[in-house]
Amino acid sequence: MKTYSRTDYIERYLEGQLKEGELWEFKLKLEKDPELARQLKLQREINETLADNAKLKLRKQLSNTYYQTQKAGAISQWKYQIAAAVAIFLLVGGGLTTNYFKSSNTNSSILYQQNFAPDNSLFTLRAGATKLNASLDNAMQEYNNENYTEAIKLFGMNNDNMGAKLYTGFAYMKLSDFDNAIINLNEVIDDDNNLFIDQAEYNLALCYLATSNSEKTIEILNGIIDKQTVYARKAKELIKDIEEQ
Repeated sequence: MKTYSRTDYIERYLEGQLKEGELWEFKLKLEKDPELARQLKLQREINETLADNAKLKLRKQLSNTYYQTQKAGAISQWKYQIAAAVAIFLLVGGGLTTNYFKSSNTNSSILYQQNFAPDNSLFTLRAGATKLNASLDNAMQEYNNENYTEAIKLFGMNNDNMGAKLYTGFAYMKLSDFDNAIINLNEVIDDDNNLFIDQAEYNLALCYLATSNSEKTIEILNGIIDKQTVYARKAKELIKDIEEQ
């Protein structure tokens, strides 16, 4: 798995594009790498939800078409009954009825994936210290190589560095360990005297979004808007997206 990124491999696996050797290597890595398995599961859920959303759009189109033709008197009652039966068959047969109740959680996962961009904080991390010490530099290398568990250990050697705390939170988010991510991000916020508070607050909101706690997410985002931080615009957009779910 040297040519493609982890995300590319997951997409190619789900689309059936891996060659025999690649497929064997991917499955072997899947057995040994819990993080890869979690990412695969999440991507599969996202793909399923996107398919379900397409069915929802089809249902809306059918409803709109019926409403327009009914107003024009162009459809009889028995034809409507047939159309309704076909629509029900499509929805139930496609598993939409079951998946509909899961859509809120999965949509939150999609919003989380769309808004989680920790790599934008790398410059700030380096700006927060005149010189990165060896362990912190090694931690960043492990993080960039997607070795998040090892990165967390190395970041832990810089426990008083709020930049390291921030990236420890990011690493836990990458591992979908949101409880530990929340702990570390809150420590950055509570320190109240560092360059990383704005980023920590926004990503804290994303942690609660990933766990489908929309109420807490919106509470944090509104706080960001009130303080008019650099994330205020993104916070407004995210609240709008959450409310439209």
